[in-house]
Amino acid sequence: MLGEFKHYKTRLMHGGIHKEVQDILLEHGLEIVAETLTEGLSRVKRCTDEGRALMSLDLQVLINGLQHFVSANVRPKFQIVEAFIKAYYLPETEYVHWARGHPEYTKNQIVGLINLVATMKGWKRKTRLEVLEKIE
Repeated sequence: MLGEFKHYKTRLMHGGIHKEVQDILLEHGLEIVAETLTEGLSRVKRCTDEGRALMSLDLQVLINGLQHFVSANVRPKFQIVEAFIKAYYLPETEYVHWARGHPEYTKNQIVGLINLVATMKGWKRKTRLEVLEKIE
């Protein structure tokens, strides 16, 4: 992803675009990367606690790498992704409250997270359905 973003920045620099417009386009590019990562994470069907921790580390590496390509602070753009990764670790009783407090995620993203957590944490089918019903 870092290589692709670097290529994107290079193309903007050599495209005859004003610096101010380049900065705006780079910022939009960061937002698209964050949204795409969140969407991808919401589609994960299986992962372990260790795998989720590695996702978090990978995200930090990505954030630090992207910071070299833009003048703006990258971290705020990726808080949506960080929060989504960390939501995996919430207690079973917190998901309804968490979902209501995070309107930035789509219904499908939240359902994907709930289904993943239910599978990996061994929730009973009834529990999963109750949580999903309360969220909807």
